[in-house]
This record gives sequence, C-alpha cells and structure tokens, in this order.
Amino acid sequence: TPCSSPCPACHTSSGAATCTPGGAMRRATSTSSATLVARTGYTGEDGFEIVLPATQAEALWNQLVAAGVAPCGLGARDTLRLEAGMNLYGQDMDEQTQPAQAALTWTVSLTDTQRDFIGRQAIESSPRKNVFTGLKLNERGVMRAHMRVRTAQGEGEVTSGTMSPTLGVSVAFARLPQGVAAGDAVEVDIRGKWVPATVTALPFVRNGKAVVPAQK
Repeated sequence: TPCSSPCPACHTSSGAATCTPGGAMRRATSTSSATLVARTGYTGEDGFEIVLPATQAEALWNQLVAAGVAPCGLGARDTLRLEAGMNLYGQDMDEQTQPAQAALTWTVSLTDTQRDFIGRQAIESSPRKNVFTGLKLNERGVMRAHMRVRTAQGEGEVTSGTMSPTLGVSVAFARLPQGVAAGDAVEVDIRGKWVPATVTALPFVRNGKAVVPAQK
C-alpha cells in the first residue's frame, strides 16, 4: 500500500510508493545468499534488523559505514529503548516477574478460562501487583538499576536508569508500591544521598520528541 506523509504505519514521512510497517519482514536476495531485513528493532527509533550469514557481517558493516551510517554501541541502544519506555528482559523483568509488576498486563489475557499458558497458575493463585513507571531526577546525578526509591506508600526500586540525551536529565524505570502516581514526589538513594525525583508516565520520548518536560 502507498505510504502517506506522515505515515501512521511505518512512522516516517517518506511518502514512498509502498509502506513497510513496523514488525514487517522481507527477504532481500543478494548474489551470494538470502538476507532477512526486518522492522523489528527494539530501540525506540525507526530502523531495521538485518539477518545474514556471519561470514558476510563484516563486509556489510563496512558497506554501511562507507554509505554514511554512523556506528553506535550498546549503551546508545539502551538509552534509546529507555527513553521510549521499552522494558528489557533480565533488567526490568524476568521469569519471576508477573505482568502486573512490569506494566505488561496488555500482553496477557485471562478472559478465556479454558486457555492455559505458562505462568497462568502463578498469576491467578498468587497475584502480585506494582506500579511500574518512569522517574525523572530533579537534581544532578544518574539513576541506575537497583537503587532504592522512597515514596509516601513505601519503598521501591529502580530497574533501569540512565542519562537522557533528549531531556538532558537522568531518567529511569522503577517498580513502586501501588498507589504511587505520575506527578508524585519521590527520592532516590544515589550513593547514600536521597535525591529528589518526580514520577512520570512512560514513554519519556516519542518519535524523537520529548513527552516528559526536561524541567520540573
């Protein structure tokens, strides 16, 4: 289908003759092998994942750099996904975390009582719920995983934290007690000092533009 400008499916302003929405995959045949190009990147930015034989990876890398693509590291990827409000497995949730503890209830449906799935028994027999939300630091410093968060409802914990290039302040995900809401004032234990922060909704950034104000 034609791509509009701006396009609600692929989130670009290309106006191309065909649209490649997020999550789409295509096979690109080269002279030596088939290459899979997918719109499944988990960075919070428009982009692609390319799957090809390992023996061809270095040549493709060099071709992309020669074409003007700028390399970036794992830290840049982590900053992007955090600004975009995207959980990271092993960091913000794992197999011991229930969906209601990581803002992931939208991924699980309990409506069909006959439909079983791994973890359903645990969710129904011992439900655990937390507020999983964003934090914006109000003073200098950088929030990191496992830092304690003090709220009026009790203590919680930072699960991911970084310095946001877009906002110019430190932002984080936090698992907090129920009752905490966006706009609440909290404190984060940064190396023994309780630093004030504000609870925010997620994401922090959408389509390259700040959703959460940089200043309090």
